[in-house]
Amino acid sequence: MPRDWVGYGDRPPDFEWPGGSRMAVNIVINYEEGAEPNPLDGDAEVEPLGELGRFPTRPGERQVMIESQYEYGSRVGVWRLMDILDKYEARATVFASALALERNPLATEAMVRRGYDMVGHGYRWISHFTMAEDSERADIRQAVESIRRTTGQRIAGWFTRGPQTLITRRILAEEGFLFDSGASNDDLPYFQPVLGRPFLVVPYTLTSNDWRFWQGTLFTARDFAQYCIDEFDVLHAESRRKPRMMSVGLHARITGRPGRALALDHFLAHVRDQGDAWVTTSTAIARFWLERFAPTQTWNWPETDHAKKSDISS
Repeated sequence: MPRDWVGYGDRPPDFEWPGGSRMAVNIVINYEEGAEPNPLDGDAEVEPLGELGRFPTRPGERQVMIESQYEYGSRVGVWRLMDILDKYEARATVFASALALERNPLATEAMVRRGYDMVGHGYRWISHFTMAEDSERADIRQAVESIRRTTGQRIAGWFTRGPQTLITRRILAEEGFLFDSGASNDDLPYFQPVLGRPFLVVPYTLTSNDWRFWQGTLFTARDFAQYCIDEFDVLHAESRRKPRMMSVGLHARITGRPGRALALDHFLAHVRDQGDAWVTTSTAIARFWLERFAPTQTWNWPETDHAKKSDISS
């Protein structure tokens, strides 16, 4: 996979997002609860990352306190996030670990009913970094089929639990995906060559991302809200000269907590008050970009069995 240090430089494409907007905002819920490593699912150890950092674990033994923190996300947190999004009539993208959707059909049905956009995040919430190619491909295929069964959507995009492998993007192209979000190197989508053909990348944030609470670099909802608002304001001002895009990364077990949920509310209120941003989904951004800018021979475009193109204006 080649590296590119240049990008668009001082000549980004000049265009308008749907509705005449110059700024796109994408809210992402990472829905992983129930798919994390656990001896109950045959894993050697429980997922160690929790509210207080890395918990002590022992091979083959469960850690009930860590389990309960993940369960909070699926039992309570995801509903709180959906309520806030409902308040602002905003659709989210769900980076969905397929097993998590299987294990909470009530929440899955609620997300589908709201028209949330599903992007693959593994069948399990486990890293692909050490997987052999056949194992990684099998996991991606299993996730595709599972999410098709639980949501009715044939997912068009993917985000691997990091770090992804150097062949992930090739596998995604060969398996019929439209885009990958495993990058944080631009403020706009772009095409990268995969086996000599263009493949779309829709970048995703690691900065306006609530994972930083668990990393100890965010402390209050106001910290998080202000960071996201500041990022929006800079990009929004730039968008008068060159169109921009930003994402906000959330986790049901993190921002779904009451003391942090206020961040999402404050951010969406700020975006609403500006009045001209396109609040949308990863897949809608991808399809818009492909419609406008896809070179010839782009992987998997025009679409075949993916969701309807009417999502472009959503």
